[in-house]
Amino acid sequence: MGMSSLSRRSLIKRGLVGGAVLAVGGAGFLASRGTRRGKPPPRPLSVLSEDEHAVMQAIAARVVLPGAGAPPLDDTAWNVDQILTAVDPSAVKEVKQVLGLFESALAGFLFGGRVTPFTRMEPEEQDRVLREWQQSRLLVRRTGFSALKTLALAGYYGSSATWPYLGYPGPPIAFNDPGAPVWKGGGQPRPDSPGVFKEEEAEGTFPDADIAEKHAP
Repeated sequence: MGMSSLSRRSLIKRGLVGGAVLAVGGAGFLASRGTRRGKPPPRPLSVLSEDEHAVMQAIAARVVLPGAGAPPLDDTAWNVDQILTAVDPSAVKEVKQVLGLFESALAGFLFGGRVTPFTRMEPEEQDRVLREWQQSRLLVRRTGFSALKTLALAGYYGSSATWPYLGYPGPPIAFNDPGAPVWKGGGQPRPDSPGVFKEEEAEGTFPDADIAEKHAP
């Protein structure tokens, strides 16, 4: 799931069950035994609370597995916070609710009989919780896991600190290439590029196909 899918449409909520599960997440921090905060964010947060940042940091540490010699995960959760500044508010609300569900002692007890917040679990237990979310029969949990994993990966690999390790030169400075050939055409219009919208094709009318069908044996 790319960042473009974090839109006005519901990111995670699926029917009454999904809404009820997210409601538990909304009250999750009230029912928790206290979030363990790790390394503080490098700069002020724009969207996430410090507790939500800590949960995102803990999740990223288990789902992002850089190879040997790769940069550390230091700013990944803060990068996620910055990604969320460009996301529709309704989707941001659901991301925050899912982070609450991961951390909530109440949700942990309802889903797995645990009363320890996610940030206070040992790494092996965190991995078990993540697998449970990934393989859950509840769509809201599977979708929530997928959304947070996607955000964690985007927060890590979207950082310019990882680009030399990946061999990625970075995004192009400009899409306009001043050295590109210029259409002369001798007074004729420039041919359409691939993907240009054509009304007759959008309506399901394809002249070439119609002609071929008429002359078919």
